[in-house]
Amino acid sequence: FWLALALVAALALSHGMAYKSGRAAVRASWDADIAQRTAQALQAEQAARATEQALQTKVQKVANDYHAEKKRGAAAAAVNADRLRQLEAALAESASADTAPAGGVDGAFAGIAGECSRAIVRLDGYASDMAGKAKALQDFARSVRVTP
Repeated sequence: FWLALALVAALALSHGMAYKSGRAAVRASWDADIAQRTAQALQAEQAARATEQALQTKVQKVANDYHAEKKRGAAAAAVNADRLRQLEAALAESASADTAPAGGVDGAFAGIAGECSRAIVRLDGYASDMAGKAKALQDFARSVRVTP
């Protein structure tokens, strides 16, 4: 009887210790898995932030390039407008210096030329603006497709 009782006590003690060590092993494995998942999530978050920062930098570069192109377009339009004004002034001078009876026709021609020059300036400004926007959109599309 005492032998059976000792055997039961020994089995209970060994099973209790096995349970405790098994529970500790499972807890350690669980903690290691959680630590690994946390580290992976942190790495993914850092990679996402780096990608977002790179895209934001590219967007800012495209915006700066667009504004620079817009300024260059405006400067070119101003130069073209000055040339057209000079042409209009030259036509007006030639019309006023002309003493032939067709001077009225030259004056009308100068007025038409002035209207054309203003229309060309407006068209040049519009074209420059559209070209700048198209270039900005193309640059942005390229920058979004390329990942760092």
